[in-house]
Amino acid sequence: MTANWFECKVKYLKVGDDGKEKKVSELYLLDALSYTEAEGRITAELSAMIQGDYEIAGLKRSSISEWVVSNDGNDDKWFKAKISIIDADHLTGKEKRSHQYFLVAGATLERALANLQESLSTYIVPYEIASLADTAFVDVLPYEVKDEQAPAAEPGQATPGGE
Repeated sequence: MTANWFECKVKYLKVGDDGKEKKVSELYLLDALSYTEAEGRITAELSAMIQGDYEIAGLKRSSISEWVVSNDGNDDKWFKAKISIIDADHLTGKEKRSHQYFLVAGATLERALANLQESLSTYIVPYEIASLADTAFVDVLPYEVKDEQAPAAEPGQATPGGE
């Protein structure tokens, strides 16, 4: 099943280390079938994570189509990669490029690049990594497949298999 990623912007009052309240805006990425389901899922997740009131300030479909996870527990940041798939038009012989966007786990840009390259190593079509940049995602909330043999992942925890 293909993932449908949604970006959700949330605003709420957060108590800082100094004890003062500060209005913050955080960005989450979650997998859902529709806008309605995405709003329901983020509301359920936030109710468990945030004390007090919060506002869903924005919800939009993401251009991300693939999710690259890591088995390294230190890879706690998320990077967005633009991959150019290179193809040739059979009639004209001209090069055509289509783009896919990946979300990649990594502690650093270099680590994210290594995770991405490892994931792409199975591709048989020519490709080029057009860009790799840090994101503002606080957490990624994929669908969790309930499997009695495999432990469930904690939200934001990279898991093998990705989708």
